Amino acid sequence: MSKKKNQWNLKKTLASLAVLAFVGGALYYGLSGTEAKSDDSGNNPDAKTVIVGTGANFRPFVYQDGDGKDTGYEIALIQAIDKKLPEYKFKVDHYEFSNLFPALKNKKIDIIANQIESNDERRSEYDFSETGYTNYDLHIQSLTGGYESLDDLKGKKVYAIAGGNAPALLEAYLEEHPGAFEIVYGSWSDQVLLQNFKNETVDATLATKYTVNFTNKQLGSDYKVSKTAINESSTYYLFRKNDKEEAKLNKAVSRVLKEFKEDGTLKNLSEEYLGGDYTK
Repeated sequence: MSKKKNQWNLKKTLASLAVLAFVGGALYYGLSGTEAKSDDSGNNPDAKTVIVGTGANFRPFVYQDGDGKDTGYEIALIQAIDKKLPEYKFKVDHYEFSNLFPALKNKKIDIIANQIESNDERRSEYDFSETGYTNYDLHIQSLTGGYESLDDLKGKKVYAIAGGNAPALLEAYLEEHPGAFEIVYGSWSDQVLLQNFKNETVDATLATKYTVNFTNKQLGSDYKVSKTAINESSTYYLFRKNDKEEAKLNKAVSRVLKEFKEDGTLKNLSEEYLGGDYTK
C-alpha cells in the first residue's frame, strides 16, 4: 500500500473519531452547549423544589384514594404541570383551608392550589396566576331545594368554610340585609356536612354543581342545587407578592396553563375528575 494511501486512511479515521466525539459530547452536554440536566430516570437533579399547598378532603379536587394516595382534579393538574416544567419539582403539602394563606406568606409553601377564587382583598395580598383553570360558579346547595337566591335563605342557617369566597359573599349580603340568615362556619367534610343537613343544624351552603354531583355519587346523598348561580367565578393559583422567584414560577405555571387550555389537556382532566368541561 502506498504512503499516500496510508495518509488518506489515517485522515479518514481521525475524521470519524472527531464525529463520534462530537455526537457523544452533544448527547452528554446537550446541543445547546450546556450539560444535560436529566439523570437516568429522566429527572432533573438540579430542579428547584416547589411546595404546593392544598386541602386534604375536598372532593373531587383533592382527596385520598383507597390506598391512601393523593388524587383528584387539583392533584392531577399539578402533576401534569410538573411534567412540563423540568426546572421545578412539585411536592404537595396538605393544610386546612384557612391555614393556606399564612403558609404562603410565611414561605412554608410556594403555591396555593385549592380552587381559589378572586376578590379584591386577595388581589391586594397575593399574586394570582395569569390564567384561571376552573369555572367556579356557586349555587345554593340543600337537601330540600327551593332556594334560588340569597333572598330565599331568610331565617336559615347557611354553612360556609371560614376564609373562603362563599362566606365573603354571604357576609356582604348580610351587611345590606342584617340578620337575614345565620352563617355557620366550619371546615370541609362531606360526611360531617351531610349529617348536619340531616340533623337540620344547617339548611343550605354554597357550592358548584359538579361538587354536588360528585358528592351525591360518592355518598348516595340527594342534594339539590339552585338553577341559577349566585356568583360566577374562576379559580387561580396564588403566589407571594413582591418575590422575584415567585414571579418567575407564576410565569412558568401560567404559560403551561395557557397551553393546557389550548391543547385540550385542561378540558380532558376536568371531564375525567369533574364529570364535564368546567374550564371555559
